[in-house]
Amino acid sequence: MRRFLRHAALLSFHATFARPVVRWFVGVRYRRKGFVPEGPCLVVSNHNSHLDAAVLMTLFPLRRLPHVHPVAAADYFGKTWFRRTLAMMLMNGIPIERTPRAGEDPLQPMVAALESGEALIFFPEGSRGEPGVVAPFRSGVGRLVQAVPGLLIVPVFLSGPERVWPRGQPIPLPLGIDANVGKPRTYEGDGEAREIAESVRRDVLALAPPPPPAPGPRPSPPIRAAVCGIEPEHRDALIVATARRLGAHGITVGLSDPAVEADESGVREAGGGIPVARSRAWIGLLARIFRTGGLYRGYRFAEMVERARMDEALEDGRTAKFVAGGGNALVDLLAWAEADLYRGVFDERELQRVLQYLSGERRIPFLQWWRFVRKAPEVWLLNAFDLAHLKVPDVCVLVRGSPAAALERARARGRTLEAHETRVFLAMLQEGYGRVAALLRRRGVEVLECDAAGMDPEEVSAEIAAHCLGLAAAEGAPAPETT
Repeated sequence: MRRFLRHAALLSFHATFARPVVRWFVGVRYRRKGFVPEGPCLVVSNHNSHLDAAVLMTLFPLRRLPHVHPVAAADYFGKTWFRRTLAMMLMNGIPIERTPRAGEDPLQPMVAALESGEALIFFPEGSRGEPGVVAPFRSGVGRLVQAVPGLLIVPVFLSGPERVWPRGQPIPLPLGIDANVGKPRTYEGDGEAREIAESVRRDVLALAPPPPPAPGPRPSPPIRAAVCGIEPEHRDALIVATARRLGAHGITVGLSDPAVEADESGVREAGGGIPVARSRAWIGLLARIFRTGGLYRGYRFAEMVERARMDEALEDGRTAKFVAGGGNALVDLLAWAEADLYRGVFDERELQRVLQYLSGERRIPFLQWWRFVRKAPEVWLLNAFDLAHLKVPDVCVLVRGSPAAALERARARGRTLEAHETRVFLAMLQEGYGRVAALLRRRGVEVLECDAAGMDPEEVSAEIAAHCLGLAAAEGAPAPETT
């Protein structure tokens, strides 16, 4: 009966919690050159995170988990009741003494399990290593090969757990893990245990992804211009005009709706609207769970995150010289906060700190999490889960307008108004943009203000382009002349 209850707890934990978290939340990509055999075997891997064992257990079907045992350090996982329950019951671990008494063989429980047909998950480094570093394998894996003739070893290299759940991080982050699975093989047990361990280590390292290219001179990140205001139609028209002007001086990406690209040949659509990756659909789910729908509907929040990721990717790839955004996720969220949509959670002194949270410059203290979950869930989701690092624009354009006129133009275009789109709130939001603009000026950001009534997009875009080209000239080559 006890064994039945233990197996039921194990399978329930992995089916309802561990596997959904690992596969759908964290995101694991399996790059297989081989498969885990059905019989007894030893899965060996590099070790950088407490998440490693849970990831490796997903290589086995659920029905086999009662016969799969991660090897756990008894001196660490046996310290508290919680650790013992997690490691021995919910993870089905085998405790091993790293400092055995005289005359004891710490590998004997592992040998007994393998001889009885069980599968083991083993980390030959002995403990979690430094991120990106595979320490020398200890001789224990070589002694197992010698003790169990014909032992099948499955090498695996894990990339990403050190980012997903590093030391000191309270919860895992959804940054993705690559599990590179090698072909099962046997090793000759005639040599020294350390030599066998080194052979296993070479097979694990052979599965590692190629190292990044050597650092060298990199071009400057793109100059960013953000057009903000309460009327999206005016923003998009201005972005297209700005992209056309800046495209004559370098590749320009316009994050409008639809997104556009511009160069010397002109302006063209870049695949329709802002893409929301299907693999990131859980972002919208998180938005609904934390009731962000009153601010940004689930889909809108996912779209905002994807827009910020596109902006971030442009910097990583250095594919554009200028980025013109129809809105800016960081500026928009700050303005919504200033419009008191968060019910006064932020005062003027705190607004600078919230900017640092949204841009990834600082982390929200753990003790402040509950306050942000209740009052400002978007800020917490973006910061705690590292969804995107929202960029501070180099040039911010604030398009001012009449809330009543904005609502009339939206109705005339047949656009369905959202619940928050009222004359009172749009007026508060416009004031919020003004206070955010003052904050950006204190950070050295160029801020332009214009009136939507009678605005000439070509005239305003010429001023935006002049500022962007001036900033580009200050970073390097002199700015080209503008017309």
